[in-house]
Amino acid sequence: MAGVARTGNGAATIPTSAYRAVDRPLREASTLPGPLFRDPAVYEREMERLFRRSWQCLGREDEFPTPGSFRTVEVAGSGVLVLRNRQGQLKAFHNVCRHRGTRLVEEAEGSDLTRLLCPYHAWVYDLDGRLIGTPHMQDAKEFDRADFGLFPVALETWRGFVFVNLARNPEPLEKALGGLPARTANFPLESLRRTHRVVYEIAANWKLVVQNANECYHCPGVHPQLVKITPYRSGEEDLRTGPVFGGWMDFVDGVRSATLSGETKRTPFPGLSAEDLGRVYYYVLYPANFLSLFPDYATFDWFVPMGPERTRLVFDVYVHRDETDPGADAMEFWEMTNRQDWHICEMAHLGSKTAAYFQGRYSSEEDVVHLVDQYYLKRMGLTKKPRRR
Repeated sequence: MAGVARTGNGAATIPTSAYRAVDRPLREASTLPGPLFRDPAVYEREMERLFRRSWQCLGREDEFPTPGSFRTVEVAGSGVLVLRNRQGQLKAFHNVCRHRGTRLVEEAEGSDLTRLLCPYHAWVYDLDGRLIGTPHMQDAKEFDRADFGLFPVALETWRGFVFVNLARNPEPLEKALGGLPARTANFPLESLRRTHRVVYEIAANWKLVVQNANECYHCPGVHPQLVKITPYRSGEEDLRTGPVFGGWMDFVDGVRSATLSGETKRTPFPGLSAEDLGRVYYYVLYPANFLSLFPDYATFDWFVPMGPERTRLVFDVYVHRDETDPGADAMEFWEMTNRQDWHICEMAHLGSKTAAYFQGRYSSEEDVVHLVDQYYLKRMGLTKKPRRR
């Protein structure tokens, strides 16, 4: 049908003019069409085109301290098992037996793996994914265990963070990180240790959560405590072309950290410049992560879509490994701020579902949201390359 674009098999059609309206210059552009936030077929296309082809950070190397340490996670609808093998190497596999597809490991994490035993028919794999035990398969013709090892998942690390990618031949992580390594060079990321982890369940589409992370237009009304320490119109967005978006905001004079008081007992990270001491840096690693850097701690979000109308978010707080203060004041501040965000995201999701809503318009304060939305449409194959400004 002319004039419409199908968003996926069985999806409702959206006029191509609606996508072109997003792809206009900011002052003329319209926001993403509402059906993109709720359509199951759109969600499946997002899993295929975005989340199964992108690097996603699930945590830190020190979460796997010894051989046999492991963690199971959900990535774009697939179970993934990350472990440290007997040689101390990190490995990632699809958490599925090659026999009849049973999940191999049910536990969320642990430290005592010596082998992988399928709970259904007892096929056995070593910690390098090789099939080493197959009861009652001796009569199977042309069956070679070497052909039935676990399906590997690409894994790379960057400055202590662990990333996985479901694509068979993904681009190198270094390329996907773009300008982020240069922007974070002053921060001792290798020396971080996690002190807090909170998992949030958000009744909203993942795109609303990512959009929220890329603007502070909402901050005066939603985050009165935040704007007291960091003015919402301060700073600059210095990474704008994707897949990394973000920049910095400035602290009010006299504020030393993002806490309710603006004070901190923690020593600033070594090696920071005078500018770094007066800023907070925010960077979205599209589509799945959000890194925030403060003078004395860091936070990392992992966005895990659980359907078109629900997002799981894993939120971590990190301090320097030599720091004795665990950052309870930082967690208190972000627990409050996060819940303010998730509530307004849920309200936005409810509104986007109404029959009355289709598209809105961007404010001048939503420049990066506009860029992110253009990038999304391009990656989804719904528009041409986003406009450069």
